[in-house]
Amino acid sequence: MVALPQRQPMAMAPPRVRVAVVDDSVVVRGLLSRWLSETPAIEVAGTFRSGREIIEALPALQPRIILLDLDMPDMDGLTALPLILSKSPGTRVIVVSSLSVHGAEMTMRCLMKGATDYLPKPSNHREVSTSADFRQALIAKVLAVGGIRAAMRQQQAAPVARPAPAPTPGPTPSLFARTSSTGRVVAPLPTAPAAPATIPAGRAAPVARPLERTRPKVIVVGASTGGPQALVSLLSHMPRVASRVPIVVAQHMPPIFGAIFASHLKQHVGLPACEAAEGKPLLPGSIYLAPGGCHTVIRRKPDGQMILTMLPSEARGPWRPSIDLLFTSAADCFGADALAIALTGMGKDGTEGAQDLTRRGANVIVQDEASSVVWGIPGSIADAGFAAAQLPPDKLGDLAQSLVEGNAA
Repeated sequence: MVALPQRQPMAMAPPRVRVAVVDDSVVVRGLLSRWLSETPAIEVAGTFRSGREIIEALPALQPRIILLDLDMPDMDGLTALPLILSKSPGTRVIVVSSLSVHGAEMTMRCLMKGATDYLPKPSNHREVSTSADFRQALIAKVLAVGGIRAAMRQQQAAPVARPAPAPTPGPTPSLFARTSSTGRVVAPLPTAPAAPATIPAGRAAPVARPLERTRPKVIVVGASTGGPQALVSLLSHMPRVASRVPIVVAQHMPPIFGAIFASHLKQHVGLPACEAAEGKPLLPGSIYLAPGGCHTVIRRKPDGQMILTMLPSEARGPWRPSIDLLFTSAADCFGADALAIALTGMGKDGTEGAQDLTRRGANVIVQDEASSVVWGIPGSIADAGFAAAQLPPDKLGDLAQSLVEGNAA
């Protein structure tokens, strides 16, 4: 008898994230589209010249992510954003804007209106086309915000897919991009777009540390991708905390964003907020935002007074401002009397600092995966076993307020 070869399980196709590019510059549209298309996990759904064009195309397009320019004729990005989110609530918008003061202000307004994240764009076409850092940041951000890594984790944990029955013959969909009557390049819709998973199946939850009942004397917060909205939700649920303990925030951002973000945060949360500065005393009654482009740490003066100190950007890794440096300085100066909160964001910045805090008996609490735009920063801390709680931002705010007031159960 001749042994027949065993049928091998069919591997699942890798997940892909569907992206639309909206920019009035044909050069920028072409570059971004080409870079994205060269990444196997990304599918370019279409390119558009204005906010009005993308809104008209949304019902049939179904993009997971929209890269949105702000300064465009006909309808700018700020005007288009709420209409996009209303028509396509599941779509995430990444603002791609210049680093000018005007661009930073407009970008921050978009973030407060529901944009997921932003990507600073070089000031001219030549810099856009030659900037390896911009290209790398673009791809990394699209993959992270699109949930590709989370979906791949779920796929790896799930049973291997078996071959499906042969489909009923029917019209064969086009495998090539089509061009609309207006000249927009639009890719055919997938037959069944898969939403990225939020909680990977089959992965055991890390063991949480016990929550200490210590009443904190300082709160340090770290955030990155998706952080501005999470911060608003967090701080809105701890209104009495700022008057009792100082709050220091390290949100990854470029240099020009710090003061603008502080102004918007104060407006949306109703709490005093300011950009941190060298030698500024650390006092209850204010939220201090670390400036972009450098690092903010807490230092104890010989007389015991706590102050903020700025370190050069070269002091620590690629993330600015560094969450690790802020968390470690809080551990050094306050020990168990510090409370650290890690919110949504890419990467692992904050894990080493969380370790320093927990070694000194301080509480570290993190945003849960289901509510995070990217579960990189909080996920790394949780997986390392340093998190005493995993909650949505509003519940983290409630918990922080309970700890400060001594009411934590």
